[in-house]
Amino acid sequence: MKTSDQKKKKNQDKARDKAQSLIRRIICPEGLELEFRLATYQERLYAFILDSIFMLALVIFLSLVISNLFGLGRESSQAFLALGCYLILNFYFLHFELAWRGRTPGKKIMGIRVINRRGGELTPTMVIARNLTRQVEIFYPLLFLFQNLGEQSSLLSLIELAFILVMILLPRFSRDHYRLGDLIGGTMVAVTPKATLLEDLSVHAPQASYTFTPKHLGIYGALELNALEKALRLSKFQSSPALRKIAYTIIRKINYGRKVKPDDAVQFLRDFYAAERGLLERERLFGRNKDDKNTPLKPIEPVKPGANPTGKKPLTSLARNRSGASQKP
Repeated sequence: MKTSDQKKKKNQDKARDKAQSLIRRIICPEGLELEFRLATYQERLYAFILDSIFMLALVIFLSLVISNLFGLGRESSQAFLALGCYLILNFYFLHFELAWRGRTPGKKIMGIRVINRRGGELTPTMVIARNLTRQVEIFYPLLFLFQNLGEQSSLLSLIELAFILVMILLPRFSRDHYRLGDLIGGTMVAVTPKATLLEDLSVHAPQASYTFTPKHLGIYGALELNALEKALRLSKFQSSPALRKIAYTIIRKINYGRKVKPDDAVQFLRDFYAAERGLLERERLFGRNKDDKNTPLKPIEPVKPGANPTGKKPLTSLARNRSGASQKP
């Protein structure tokens, strides 16, 4: 009995240590510390397999469309199909990682995404660099291997196959699961954080001393708000230079026009937290979530008294017209 309990505890400790080894912390440009979990090698591999299946489905769909709808000859069909395969191969990952902010359909299903490993915004240069490298790592050697499988020597085929396997297994033996494209592009793959607002810190807060416009509040999202809340909750940060640094970084970022004294930095952060949280919660009521600072958010425009945004006649006027009460004699 003791042996089984000890073995169970040992396995739990190993699982906990393994999960802890994937936790990373980065300091974003605003001075806030963000904690996240790296994607495992298996998660990255499964996402790549899913994306490869989606790419193959696109190729099959494209071949059916070209052969059945356009009625082209065999040579023309092959040329168009080759062009389509080239575009899918080169722009599938590039398009989705730019449009979906570091995610592809496979990554989205697995709950992972590409991020800037220095904590800044994921730039198009990074996405292009890591995806061009993928072509050299896997796709072009794989195509070359299949095209010349019966024509080249077995030794050359083995070398090409070994190169592909090394590139595929490189993230498995890298500490942070980097592939070559991550090293060149300055990126890493992390588990997508679930941006949930914590318990409201401003419930018992005093009356606000600082006010903010929707333009000020539209800069940040729930992820940064949670990081700010953690900093405010930690007693070691209270009245410390760290909070002043965070306050003045936010002031510069949102272009806050009013002067804030160093002694009022904590009060400024609390007022900013309460106003930012209120905006995010109101936006969520309308189905508009701002998960982080890179998510665009359009502020709600207040409707002026007497305005009719729908352009339709009010029900009361329609009722009066039908009954004849509002008609002139």
